[in-house]
Amino acid sequence: MKKFLTILTTALLSIVCVFSAVGCNNSNAETLYVYTNAGFAPYEYVDKDGAVKGVDIEIMQEIAEVLGYKIVINDIEFDQILEEVGKNTMAVGAAGMTKNDERDKIALASISYATSVQYVITLKDALDDKLVGGKLPISALADLDKKAIGVQEGTTGNWLIEDAVNGVEGDNGAHVEGELEGKGNSVITYTNAIVASGDIGKSLGAVVIDKLPAESIVASNNALECYEIDAEPESYVLYFNLGATALVEEVNKVLKSMIDNGVINYYTLKHSGGIVG
Repeated sequence: MKKFLTILTTALLSIVCVFSAVGCNNSNAETLYVYTNAGFAPYEYVDKDGAVKGVDIEIMQEIAEVLGYKIVINDIEFDQILEEVGKNTMAVGAAGMTKNDERDKIALASISYATSVQYVITLKDALDDKLVGGKLPISALADLDKKAIGVQEGTTGNWLIEDAVNGVEGDNGAHVEGELEGKGNSVITYTNAIVASGDIGKSLGAVVIDKLPAESIVASNNALECYEIDAEPESYVLYFNLGATALVEEVNKVLKSMIDNGVINYYTLKHSGGIVG
């Protein structure tokens, strides 16, 4: 696979050098500043050596190599990512970020490179009997012994649960607005879902987060299980400064090639434990 990636990268680099204004001399390359939040495995996480790794990181490293940029990874709070992107036309948010109207007002989105759905993490057997067609209705969270629901601040799960509790329809609330209104549920925000999951069964009845991060958390804690929520699917994109139109066009070409050639699927399997090495 590594040989395949090298061949693909070389071919893409040749195309970019011929047709793009971006320089291909790495010694004089511009720096691409990548902002992420490393608590969202397998898309971004900190490994045992303290390095930030993951699907999004490999995607950005590949893009930088193909386009001839240096790269700097910045691990910051999730809800600060777009603020940083707004300061620099050579900045990009790469953090499993769902495309939505609010973000599109302040940043430029790439093409979608992955899709996901929201999952609920609970103690084992807490909601098994509430599944409908293999999915969990949001309304079932009202039956938890502990009503507080943990979310990662600024994420789709955060907005989804707030829509359900407060009765306000947002971008991702088409099937959930008001379903928990008046049921005693509350929302508690965390820096990431890994931290939040440690409070399940204590201050929390559940945590809501995207599918792969939920599965990653459950895989490392046999007291927990997760269920797909019956709600709209979402698309992941990279977000750029509003003034970075040319950069986004270049990145989209590389992303499309990576998608078409199975490179992003490979990275996803690799960081989900489906491929070793």
